[in-house]
Amino acid sequence: MIIWAIVPVKPLRDSKSRLSHILGPDERAALTRNILGHTLQVLGNVREIFRTLVVSRDPAVLKIARKYGASTFSEADRQDLNMALTRATHIAVSQHANSVLVLPSDLPFLTPEDVEMMITGVDIDTRNGNGNGYHVQNRALTICSDHNKEGTNALLLSPPTGFTFRYGPGSFERHLEEAKRIGMTQRKIHAPGIKFDLDTEEDWEMYVAMTSEQAPEPV
Repeated sequence: MIIWAIVPVKPLRDSKSRLSHILGPDERAALTRNILGHTLQVLGNVREIFRTLVVSRDPAVLKIARKYGASTFSEADRQDLNMALTRATHIAVSQHANSVLVLPSDLPFLTPEDVEMMITGVDIDTRNGNGNGYHVQNRALTICSDHNKEGTNALLLSPPTGFTFRYGPGSFERHLEEAKRIGMTQRKIHAPGIKFDLDTEEDWEMYVAMTSEQAPEPV
């Protein structure tokens, strides 16, 4: 089984815009840089992940990714996230990936155990070739929502071909609907390190309480 992790990342100074009333652009960029490094380190410690591909239009992000041994894909300016992920998936498949794991870069408490929860149980029989070197026993989607059960914080596709990404408002249910449309089995995962992301002031306060980070002065 060949699993690629795909990590889309906004430009550093555009990231975490919903925290702009708490953190300035440089502080938000530093926060994103640190959490991205953590995410890439975690993925590098999961032996089942064959390769990590970081997708961004920010050269600074791509430089960080290469520092951690990840491959990179420079997306076009203002490219739609779903289109960027589709193109990144095509790259992975062209390199014989039979599963892709899409993870955001803003999961500060992600652990290798969380990632392993996502990829455990993928049913691919590598004894039979079909041109890509594998035979899929069951087309499967594994998904983990955010803590509000609205967004998609992790998505594993096995295989990734034929699936249309539905990121945006309500993506959790929209991804389940897409899986049903194309006949994929569905598995919902509740991994604490994946469900927690940094989007709101409440998230930030919890993050500060659980780490040694200090809340900066409002800007």
